Amino acid sequence: MASSGNQPLVRFGIITDIHFSLEGDFAADLRASLDEWQGNAVDFVMQLGDLVYGSEMHKEEEFRQVSSILKEFPGTIRHVLGNHCLALPRQVLMEALSLQSPFYSFSVEGFRFFVLDGMDVSVLRLPEAAEDVQALAVFHAHPELHYYCGAIGAHQKEWLSRELASAESAGEKVIVVCHFPLLPETTDQKHGLLWNHREISELLASFPAVKVCLSGHYHHGGYARYRGIHFVVLPAFVNRQEHPRFSSGMVELQERRMVIQNQRHEIFCDLAW
Repeated sequence: MASSGNQPLVRFGIITDIHFSLEGDFAADLRASLDEWQGNAVDFVMQLGDLVYGSEMHKEEEFRQVSSILKEFPGTIRHVLGNHCLALPRQVLMEALSLQSPFYSFSVEGFRFFVLDGMDVSVLRLPEAAEDVQALAVFHAHPELHYYCGAIGAHQKEWLSRELASAESAGEKVIVVCHFPLLPETTDQKHGLLWNHREISELLASFPAVKVCLSGHYHHGGYARYRGIHFVVLPAFVNRQEHPRFSSGMVELQERRMVIQNQRHEIFCDLAW
């Protein structure tokens, strides 16, 4: 989709924290979201992580069922790895979701999207670099950071810095997507946030091309603006009865703004830059 003026250049569906389980009526509501996106001809769908609940006994069946439903959507779904997703082996998950890498970028109509892997350094992986060993040691010294959260590793940071510079040189506007919140103001102590959130948020803020960071994980949702960047945490699909204002939605990108609508086409937030 491409247009001009106040019309959207890009329109995409968005959903986070589905936490699909074998209990409860997930299928009907999820299919309603797919139908809504298809009916509005979105360019793609962004799934922000925690696709499954990840129960020890049923995680494979949870993933099989939710994957089967998502495959009914005829367009492209861009996936983000969340902590609950990794109840399944990382490589199995990536192959099933057609991910060549857990972090990646793509460009659409002058916008470059960066999808980050917030579980790059975590209790679920052996560190790949000396810096990552240190980051994991910091977690073990501060368990209040939560075992179910993680950090952006050294290799991914190098990639992110290089790609951000490339996007800025190309004149692209940048949208960052990470399962975990990057600002303490957008989450709470129970849910936590990216372990090295301060370092990553400062890196993003050093590039004027970065306009918005979209996250999930904190089920209630949150918002803060820091150094010109909008940090938006979207409410969880799994809590759609508790928080009916947003279960899933659509995002419209214009030249100088992002408008996020909820499942009833009401404006959830309107972000200008």
